Amino acid sequence: MNLQCLVLFAWCSIVFHDVIEAAKYVPKWKKQACEIPTSQNEHSHYTCDDDGEVKCLPGWTGDLCDVPKCRSGCDPLQGYCNRPGECLCKLGYYGELLNVSAKKVGMVYSVLNLFVDEIATQPVDTATLPANAKFPALCRRDCHSTRGYCDTPGECKCRLGWSGRVCRDCQVLPGCQHGYCDKPLECKCNPGYTGILCQNPICSKTCHKERGYCRKPGECRCKVGWWGKNCEKCYPYPGCANGNCTRPWECNCKPGWGGMLCDEELNYCEKNPDTCKNDAKCVSLTKEDGKFRCLCREGTSGKNCEISTQTTTTTTTGEPQSEEEIQGDVTTEDLTILEQQSISNQENNINQ
Repeated sequence: MNLQCLVLFAWCSIVFHDVIEAAKYVPKWKKQACEIPTSQNEHSHYTCDDDGEVKCLPGWTGDLCDVPKCRSGCDPLQGYCNRPGECLCKLGYYGELLNVSAKKVGMVYSVLNLFVDEIATQPVDTATLPANAKFPALCRRDCHSTRGYCDTPGECKCRLGWSGRVCRDCQVLPGCQHGYCDKPLECKCNPGYTGILCQNPICSKTCHKERGYCRKPGECRCKVGWWGKNCEKCYPYPGCANGNCTRPWECNCKPGWGGMLCDEELNYCEKNPDTCKNDAKCVSLTKEDGKFRCLCREGTSGKNCEISTQTTTTTTTGEPQSEEEIQGDVTTEDLTILEQQSISNQENNINQ
């Protein structure tokens, strides 16, 4: 038991001795710093105690006390100092009281010359600025004071609604195609354009509103099926020979012509004048419709009106009636109905 206590005591003595020695250890650079008296080194800002410890003078910090402590509140990014208690501004930055107390803070350039490309290289001493003084960036020259701003010295960013190198031009409404602005986010159309975003060109004044269109102001382009200077004419059905149209792709035959393409002359009755009998009216048709049709007078029938269905009668005076009185005339209404039937058949053929 006594032996164990002796061993433990010896071990603790060794450890304690090592700890004491480690605590007394002084790095080599500290020993060298204290070898030369500080009074002989003008750049020294420290003193050495009896144990070789470096003690910084007031206003200095760092391992060798070579870093000055800047003035309280000095911006760590835009400001710096060469000696304790001062605050120097980096190039392009100034304090909020710069334009009021330029002489008081030791400015080396005039307030009237606050342009980035003309700023002097000497720093600004802001030792007399308030502790909460801010250091806004100095924007580029001519940057508009209210429409522009900057995050770093020398730049000029535009606020919403403004554009240009120095933010003096208004910004048009996004999407505005052929317009301009007099104030932010406006879209006034250039001559010849209309629409919310000035995206629609104004066509020729005589251009048909429905059949025509344009891609640039003053012109007139026709939609499919229409043509002419003002798109007032339609294209007939391709191959239409003797017809016209009121809508695209029609083929309305002129008098004396028939067929789907109006290329069949309707002249059967003229070439065969005796086709219809008993003074019946002969109407020429297409071959598909039977070449002709006879419009019979009253009292006659048959394809050629050759059959008489009435006999001659006498009047109360005992005189026989004339043939015209018996048979009567073919009315204009009958001819109109027949012509309409013929035209309807032609249209059905075209649609098929």
